[in-house]
Amino acid sequence: MNIVFDPFLPLWAFWIVAFLAGAFAALSLARNWKSGVFRLIAVAALLALLANPLMREAEKTPLDDIALILVDDSASQTLDGRNDIAADASEKLQATLNAMEGVETRVVRFEGEEDTRAVEALETALADTPRTRLGGVFIITDGQAADAEDAAAVPELNAPVHILLTGRESERDRKITLTNAPRYGIVGQPVRVSFRIDDLGPDGEMQNAGGSARVTLRIDGEAVLSQPVPVGDEVGFNAPLDRPGGKIVELEVEALDGELTTRNNIAVLPITAIRDRLRVLLISGEPHPGERVWRNLLKSDPAVDLVHFTILRPIEKSDGAPVSELALIPFPQDELFVDKLSEFDLLIFDRYTYRAVLNAYHFDNIAQYVKSGGAVLIAAGPEYYGARSLAAQRNLSFILPASPAGPAIEGAFRPAITDLGRRHPVTGDLPEEGFWGRWLRIMPVTQLSGRTLMDGPGAAPLLILDRVGEGRVGVILSDHVWLWARGFDGGGPHAELLRRIAHWLMKEPELDEESLSLAGGADTLTIKRRSMEDAPPPVAITGPDGETTDYALTEVKPGLFEAKIENAPRGLYRARSGELFAIGAVGVAAVAEFEDVVMNSLKLAPLPEKTDGGFFRIRSGARASLPTIRRIRANAAQRSGEAWAGVLERRAARIESVKDKPLAPPAAWLLLIAAALLVGWLIEGGRLRAARNA
Repeated sequence: MNIVFDPFLPLWAFWIVAFLAGAFAALSLARNWKSGVFRLIAVAALLALLANPLMREAEKTPLDDIALILVDDSASQTLDGRNDIAADASEKLQATLNAMEGVETRVVRFEGEEDTRAVEALETALADTPRTRLGGVFIITDGQAADAEDAAAVPELNAPVHILLTGRESERDRKITLTNAPRYGIVGQPVRVSFRIDDLGPDGEMQNAGGSARVTLRIDGEAVLSQPVPVGDEVGFNAPLDRPGGKIVELEVEALDGELTTRNNIAVLPITAIRDRLRVLLISGEPHPGERVWRNLLKSDPAVDLVHFTILRPIEKSDGAPVSELALIPFPQDELFVDKLSEFDLLIFDRYTYRAVLNAYHFDNIAQYVKSGGAVLIAAGPEYYGARSLAAQRNLSFILPASPAGPAIEGAFRPAITDLGRRHPVTGDLPEEGFWGRWLRIMPVTQLSGRTLMDGPGAAPLLILDRVGEGRVGVILSDHVWLWARGFDGGGPHAELLRRIAHWLMKEPELDEESLSLAGGADTLTIKRRSMEDAPPPVAITGPDGETTDYALTEVKPGLFEAKIENAPRGLYRARSGELFAIGAVGVAAVAEFEDVVMNSLKLAPLPEKTDGGFFRIRSGARASLPTIRRIRANAAQRSGEAWAGVLERRAARIESVKDKPLAPPAAWLLLIAAALLVGWLIEGGRLRAARNA
C-alpha cells in the first residue's frame, strides 16, 4: 500500500496557496504562539485537503523466474558425439528446472555452418527476456565461438551465466595454418608461402612439441613434394609462377591418431600470377594505314611496353641517298632477335617484307623462340605472296600454319566466324556480327595446321591460330582490319578482336580453349567446362567427404558446357577433366567453424566471470552429468560452486489492478480545520481560559 497525492488545484496554484497559508501561520505564531499552533494545524489540514492524499493498493500476480537454456547446434558440435551430449544435457536440464516451483524454462538453439555466434545468440535471447525475471542462463556448447571477443561487452545481466562443456577431457586435434599466404605474384618470380602445424588439446594447449608430421604439397592437383615438418614451427617454401593465370596450392598434413576431424588438415591457397609488364615487339614493313591501328591499340594499354620498328630498305642498299634522309638509327637486328628476343611476350610482323635485314639465323632463332613458349602474330597483306614473303623463309615457314596460294584477291566481303570460331573464346562472342563492315582484300592460302576462326569469301581462311611446341602462332590474312577502325561500312570490333588475339597468343588463361572451373553458391555447385570438342568427357568431382562422382555436361552455348549439383553439402570440392584441374567451394572452403574444434573453456570465460556463474565439464562417457541446480536468493553472495549452479529467486510480479481510496473524507479535513480555528480563536480571545477559571 502506498500514499499518493492527487491535488484539486494545478500545481502552481497549490504552491501559491501553500505560500500564503504558511505566511498566515507564521504571522499567527509570531503574535500568539498558543493560538498560532492551532492555526498552523488548520493551515496544514487545508493543504492536506487540497493535496487530496490517497491510499493506493495494487493487486499483484507473482511471476515465474526465467531460466534460459542456449544449445549450440553448430557444425563443430557434430564431432565426436557432442550433439548427443548436448541433447541429453538439454533434456535433463529442462526436466530439473521444470520440476522447480516458480521457474519458467526457455530453450534457444543456435546454429552455425561456417562459424558459431554464441554471444550473438545470447544477446538475441536476452532481448526477449525481462531482466527482472531472469534467474540464470545455461549455455551448452563446446566453448568455441567466433564472436568470443564480444563476451566482455555483454551488458550487466545481474543473473549467473553457466557454461556446460560437451567435449572430452582427453580430446585433441591437428590443424594446418597458413601464416603467409600471398594471393598474387609476378610471373617468373616465385612467391613465399609459410605455414605451421599445431597439435592442440583442450583449451588450446599445445601438444607433441618437438615432434613432426608429414605434409604433402600439391600444385594444381599434382603432388610435387611430401616430407616431414616439425610441429609448432613455421615452415615455408617457394611456389613457382611459371605462367600467367591461376595456380592452386594445396597443403595436406597427415592425420593425428584420435583427432576430432581432418577437415582442418588441409589448406588451399589460390595464387593468381600476373605479368609485371607485357613486352611487345612490333615490326612494320610495307607502310599502310593499318600500321597506326596496331600502334594505337598497343600504346593505349598501360600494361604493355611496346617496341616498334619500321623497316623500309635493306641494310646494304647503296643508292646515294643522303644519310640525313635515312633512318635515324641503324636497325638493331642482332640485339632484338638474338640477345633479347626471349624478353618479349609477343612478336608482331605487320606487312613485313624480307629486305635482307634479317638473315636465316634470325628466322631460326624466332622459330626456336616460339617452340620454347614465345608468340608470333603475322598481319599479312600482298607481301605474304612471293619470294620476299615470310612464308618463303625456310627457317621460319615450318612454324607457320598457312602457306600462300596466290596473289591477293581484291573484292569486298564481310568477315565471318567459322563453326570452330564460335566455340573459341577469341571469337566466340564478338558483338554485333550481323552488322560488321566489309573488308576489301584477302590473301589466299593453303592451311597446314591450326584452327580457322574467321573466314572470307568461299570459306577462305582469314584468321588462323595455332600452337607450336610450347608457343603460339597467329595469322591474319588481310591488312584491312583498319577499315573497321575507320568505321567503313559500319566498322566492327577491331580493338576487341586484336586484343583477344594478342592475349591468347600471350597465354592469358581467360582465353584458353580448354578450361575448367567450379562456382559455388549458397547450396549449388556449378561446373563450367570450355572445350573445342563437341562432347567433352564427364568431369570427376571429389566432394568434402572424399567421394568422387562423374558428372555429365550439357552445352549451354557453343564451346561452353555446364552441370549443376543441387543441394551440395558445404565444403571444398575438387574437379578433374583430363589434365584440367579446378577447386571450388560451397559456402566457405576453409570455414572458421573447423579451424579450432577442441573444447575450450577460455573463450567464453568473461560471461561466467562477470556474473559469478560456473564452468562445468558435463561429459561422462556417452551421457551428460549435470551439476546440482539450486534456487538461491537474488542477493546471494555466491551463485555457483564446484558442483552446483544457482538460479536466482527474483520474486517479480505483474500488477493486475490498482485501487485508490482517500486517506480521509473531505468532511473530516473541514471539521479539523474548523475545530483548530475555533480553539485558536477561543485562546486568542481569552474565552477558553475564562471558561476554565469559572
